Amino acid sequence: MGNCLCKVLRHEAPTHSRRGAAAAPPGTDAAHAGAAAAASKAPPAVKPAGGGAKAVGVGDVVLEEGQAGSWRIAAKVDPGSSPPAVGGGAPPSSPAAQPEPLREAQREGSRQAQQATHQKDKQQSPQQAIQQTSQEKTSQKQQQQTQPQAQPPPSKQHAAGPGSPSSPSRGANATTTRRVDRRFRDCYRVGETLGKGGFAVVKRVTERSTGRPYAVKIMSLPPVGVEPGDNESTREDIAKEIDILCGLDHPNVVGMKEWFEEGGKVYLITELVGGGELLEAVIRRGAYGEAEARGCFASLMAGIAYLHSRNVAHRDLKLENLLLATPDDITQVKIADFGLAKRSPGGAMSTVCGTPQYVAPEVIAGTPGVVYGPQVDMWSAGVVLFILLCGYPPFYAESEPALFDQIRRGAYGFDDPAWDAVTPAAKDLISRLLAVDPAARPTASECLGHPWLRGGGEGGGPGTGAGGQLPGAQGRLRQAYAASLRGESFAAAMAAGREAEAAAARGGAGDGVP
Repeated sequence: MGNCLCKVLRHEAPTHSRRGAAAAPPGTDAAHAGAAAAASKAPPAVKPAGGGAKAVGVGDVVLEEGQAGSWRIAAKVDPGSSPPAVGGGAPPSSPAAQPEPLREAQREGSRQAQQATHQKDKQQSPQQAIQQTSQEKTSQKQQQQTQPQAQPPPSKQHAAGPGSPSSPSRGANATTTRRVDRRFRDCYRVGETLGKGGFAVVKRVTERSTGRPYAVKIMSLPPVGVEPGDNESTREDIAKEIDILCGLDHPNVVGMKEWFEEGGKVYLITELVGGGELLEAVIRRGAYGEAEARGCFASLMAGIAYLHSRNVAHRDLKLENLLLATPDDITQVKIADFGLAKRSPGGAMSTVCGTPQYVAPEVIAGTPGVVYGPQVDMWSAGVVLFILLCGYPPFYAESEPALFDQIRRGAYGFDDPAWDAVTPAAKDLISRLLAVDPAARPTASECLGHPWLRGGGEGGGPGTGAGGQLPGAQGRLRQAYAASLRGESFAAAMAAGREAEAAAARGGAGDGVP
């Protein structure tokens, strides 16, 4: 079964980059460049015959030297007229030789221009930034088609480069920065691949200036006007993910440090969580006892409660999207991958999305006009808890239609031997979370007050047995489920498991797991 149900493709208006203006590369400003150019063209300063004060042109003003080396504005030049005659000697031949007022005027102009750019960038959301990128590229392409002649390069003084000063733009959260002053590979050294998904690749990176490790999620921006493929995110999807991440800060949510957009790709720099996916831990262990599962689930509930308090629904909670600080400790998890997340203050969503074995029944109701809310995350959390305690999913079938039918009916149970050692309190919490009626499900905050999470019942669960091994059909199911999560065919794995079990029975091996 595929990872995602479906991806709704949205038409995206053409858009362009804050980096795209050839006349004003990062770290420069057109007004600053114009002022410097005007200053360089100012008429030479000459000493009046009558011994008057020396004056010099700076941009559109004339500075006149007064007593004790002080300077004042003597005249303002109309941009459309010729500058007035001023006295003084030869013009400064280099910035070092220029009078202090000239250098100070240039510095002040640069500071004001950078402050204006910084303020503008702070007010831009990631959606506006990515839209602006596309608009700039479209505008540049049109200009190139109508004006094919080469444009003069920017002056050496203002050429953009790794050391060029620039005010980075900000996202929704002032602590998360969109970097426009440096290129991604100038700031980070890329290491090994940590994971690949349908829409992105995640790699380990090291910050060059500090040596600190981080992770980078790399996503391709579809070309403007081109419909993205089934395994690609739209420009709108990517912008929304960045916008959500910019506003999040919680110990149980993977944090984003900064982001880059260049070369048709977006690079999201996030904290590096080194323990791998919870999925990998479950596959290694098989199932967990209630003490460990309780710690894991409590941290998951804390993260979900925070997201929902920020009006964010994750919509794709699953073992693969829960990361561990260390491989052998599941008691602290961080929620990752906000590619399908949605900020919805009203709580009404309608996009069919998620992962089949974790998706809530209201998402796949199939009734036009039906909307759902953040309660879908609580259903997915119930599936996660079910798997933690027994090692296999509550809903499973060899075809997706059959799987969805089970989910819509809420057809699962605790009758298997795997549940014999699990406490009634744990089963009660799962039953509440896997209620078909979303209104009957508890919120994350309510779950944190449930007797089981407060320590009620110390049942062992199958994870306390011989490596979490389950007998017969349930052991075969767990192995098939693990195989399906590794990308293998669930149906083929189930068939292979049945054949292996039959062969073992014929050989007198009993009903154990081969």
